[in-house]
Amino acid sequence: MSGRRHHALAVQRRARVVLTALAALLIVLVPGATAAWADGRHSEGLGAVSHPDWMASLPDAAPLAALSIPGTHDTMARNVTFVAETQKSPLPEQLNAGVRALDIRARHFHDHFTIHHGAVYLNANFTDVLRQTTDFLKAHPGEAVLMRLNEEHTAAYNTRTFAQTLRWYLEQNPDTAGLARDHLWRPLHGAQSAPTLGEVRGKIVLLQEFDGEGTDFGLSYWSPAMNIQDAYDVPSLFHIKGKWETARGHLEDAATRDPGKLYITFLSGVGPGAYPHAVAAGALWFTGVNHYALHHFQGRDVWRTGVVMMDYPGPDLVEAVLRYNRHVQS
Repeated sequence: MSGRRHHALAVQRRARVVLTALAALLIVLVPGATAAWADGRHSEGLGAVSHPDWMASLPDAAPLAALSIPGTHDTMARNVTFVAETQKSPLPEQLNAGVRALDIRARHFHDHFTIHHGAVYLNANFTDVLRQTTDFLKAHPGEAVLMRLNEEHTAAYNTRTFAQTLRWYLEQNPDTAGLARDHLWRPLHGAQSAPTLGEVRGKIVLLQEFDGEGTDFGLSYWSPAMNIQDAYDVPSLFHIKGKWETARGHLEDAATRDPGKLYITFLSGVGPGAYPHAVAAGALWFTGVNHYALHHFQGRDVWRTGVVMMDYPGPDLVEAVLRYNRHVQS
């Protein structure tokens, strides 16, 4: 490579670093800077939409893997730091809007589960999550909720394992006892195939991303029954389009391949120069992933999207995913 060419590339790299740093600074300092490409109908909050019973009209024999399911990444991460926040709506509002896939990160602390996004405590505990979810299912027994559960941050001051504490929540905790019996779907004889909707109505289906110590609390997150894309690393605003292209490829696979597999596509991302809101909603002159996804869903008529995990979804995006369920057959 010539010296002139090498120098030009170095200048371009430095310019990109400076622009990324300025973009990140503006995101922090300028209110609304991350809304440059955001339409409130598809980027912010779910209070304006209500689909509490959308699963109830679908046939019992429909495979769960055949559904198009709106989900939220880091479901409980709201009203916290801009680096850790990923949602505007509280869990009950999400469920009422039609969200049926949750992403719950539990820190094992003093023999309890506190809900975290990394090191940030989200002002919620696992009891809150279980109560709000089961209250919804009691009121809407035709629905089912997928719940990814994994261990987050650093365990501390425990006298039992993560699996033992989960079992305590499901079977012994006075506030949530009986949940395993009444509202938790368990696979038969350790089977790891995705169930039908009829098998899971009124239930939580755990996506188990932790060591169950011989117990199948739900579907293993690493099960061959699932196909997951979670490419969350978005170093800067310049990488948002690449994140979308990765997600789009996985959505295309969900629409054309392996009908028996449960596809899960994460639209979320974060990096030192691109915080979750900027990745989702856009910032400055950069289009956000939610904007790309909305146009993708509105412009295609395929048989399913699979599970779509989102940061800052709004009514348009949730409804765009739900509309694909018109193709569901028994």
